[in-house]
Amino acid sequence: MQYSYSFVLMLFGTACLAGLLGALLGVGGGIFIVPAMVLMFHLPMKIAVAASIVSVIATSNAGGSSYVDQRITNLRLGMFLEIFTTTGALSGSILALHLSEWTMQLIFAAMLAYMAYAAFSTRHLDDQRIASGAFARAKPDRHWEWLDLRGDYYDQAAQHQVDYVVNGIPAGASIAYLAGLASGLLGIGGGVLKVSAMNRYMNVPMKAAVGTSKLMIGVTAAVSSILFFLAGLIHFAVVGPVAVGTTAGATVGTMIMNRLESSWLKWLLAILMVYLAYEMLAKGMDTGFHFHLPSAA
Repeated sequence: MQYSYSFVLMLFGTACLAGLLGALLGVGGGIFIVPAMVLMFHLPMKIAVAASIVSVIATSNAGGSSYVDQRITNLRLGMFLEIFTTTGALSGSILALHLSEWTMQLIFAAMLAYMAYAAFSTRHLDDQRIASGAFARAKPDRHWEWLDLRGDYYDQAAQHQVDYVVNGIPAGASIAYLAGLASGLLGIGGGVLKVSAMNRYMNVPMKAAVGTSKLMIGVTAAVSSILFFLAGLIHFAVVGPVAVGTTAGATVGTMIMNRLESSWLKWLLAILMVYLAYEMLAKGMDTGFHFHLPSAA
C-alpha cells in the first residue's frame, strides 16, 4: 500500500490533535485517531486499530512520565489494575483478528456512546467531592488495607492538596479487564474505560485517574501490538506519523491538564464522544447493512 507525502503530513497533524486530547483526558489518543483514520483517511478498520495501538505505546511513554513527575499518578493502583488489563488486551487482540470491519465499527460506536454518557453524568462530581473533602472521607473496603491504594496529588486548578481513598476494587478490576479487551479489539489503549471506572466506581479523582491511566495504557497496548505485527497489519507509513504526532500532542497536553477544571475536561470528552459515536455508527451501518445515515460532519 502506497501513501503520498500529503497524506502522511495530514495524518501527522491529525495525530497531534488526537495526542493532545488523549493526554488531557487520559484516553491514549486512540479513541480519536481510530475514527479519524477510518472516517477521514478511509483506512481499513484493522489497519487503523493496529497503528493506533503502536501510537498508544508512544503517547504513554511521553505523557505517563510527566504525570509521575507531577505526582498525579497512583503507581500502586496502576500496577494492580494492569494485571487485569493486560489479560484483557490479549483476549481482545485475538478477537479483533477474527471480527469483520463493520462489527468492529459498531462496537466502537457503542463504546464512544457509553463514554459520552459517563463523562456527562459525572461532569460536576469531582468539583463537588474536592470541595467537600468526600474523596478523603470515603469508606475503604476490605481489600484496602492489604493493597494500600490510597493516594494524593496537588490540584493546580483547585490550588490545594487532594487526598483520596480507593475503594470499589472488585468492580474496578472487572472493568479493567474489559478495558484491556477494548484496547486489543479497538486500538484505544483501554484508558477510555479505566478513567471512567476509577473515577466513577473507585473514588479516584478525575486527574489522578487520567495520570494513572496514562501510565497503564502503554503496557496494555504493547501486549496487543505483538499480535497485530505478526498478522501483518502494521503499516509503517501509517504508524510513523501517527506515533510521532500523538507523542508531540501528548507532550503538550500533559503540561496543561492539571491547570484545567475537571468539569471542563468531562464536557469536552462528552461532546467529542457523541460526535464520533454517531459517525462510527453511520460508517458501520453503511458497511454492514448498506443503510445510510446522514453525516454530522
